[in-house]
Amino acid sequence: MVRGMPDPSRPGPKPKRLYVRTVRVGDLDRTDLPGAAALRRFDEELERVGRLVARGQLTAPPGDLLIFRASSLDEAQRVLRTDPFRALPGTQYELVEWNPMTLGSGANLEPAPARGSGRLTALLRVGVVVRDLVSSLRWYHEVLGFPIREHDETTGYVELSLGRGASAISLVAPRPEWGEPLYSETIARIGTSTGIVFQTDSAAALERRLQSAGAQITESPRRQPWGGVTLRFLDPDGNEFLAFQAAAGSEEREALPSVPTPLKSGPGEEQGARRQAS
Repeated sequence: MVRGMPDPSRPGPKPKRLYVRTVRVGDLDRTDLPGAAALRRFDEELERVGRLVARGQLTAPPGDLLIFRASSLDEAQRVLRTDPFRALPGTQYELVEWNPMTLGSGANLEPAPARGSGRLTALLRVGVVVRDLVSSLRWYHEVLGFPIREHDETTGYVELSLGRGASAISLVAPRPEWGEPLYSETIARIGTSTGIVFQTDSAAALERRLQSAGAQITESPRRQPWGGVTLRFLDPDGNEFLAFQAAAGSEEREALPSVPTPLKSGPGEEQGARRQAS
């Protein structure tokens, strides 16, 4: 054997696979169901060792779903020895391997970084630079329908979000007291493509609402090869956004052009919208 080459007689690391554990409890009001604290401890241990993928409730019939990583069925069974649902009487307890080749993984098969290792855990907010904070806040709230999550008039901090748990938009109005080059660099960001993509339930209705508010449409609704409909528009400062509709109605399907124009910000936005639509 050549030095430095792997020994073919020694097996390499086994690939991580996804396993699905389902528990049908019959009645979610049962008094003997595991408590939140016990489930949290179990999940935290799975996450600590890079196994946890997802947990959620089943509805018909009611129960609990757990998706986790393991290298084999035997290992998966060992992982579930401390599962709070395992010894629950009168339930249907099942463990199966999830074959990503036939069903799709829907998750990263590689173990997540350990907790405390500096991994990113959420996208909180994206900044949009505007000239006038008061008028922009009114436009984003009244025209786009963004609820105001936070508005500090003293510091000028503004944060808007479409709902609990959703990423927020922070409106930023440059101030000369920031000094150079920060002030000039921030000013230069006004009136450019933000790269921000929204989802809408109707691209045509959104276009009409924007037009009635005097907003500029830079690309009318167009059907894309992946089946969705995209719309490009500007805010009052010329900042450009992309909105997409995952599934258009039959009337709009016939009216829209089927050949899209090139995306000005490259294929990344279209691919991102395509992934969200699926």
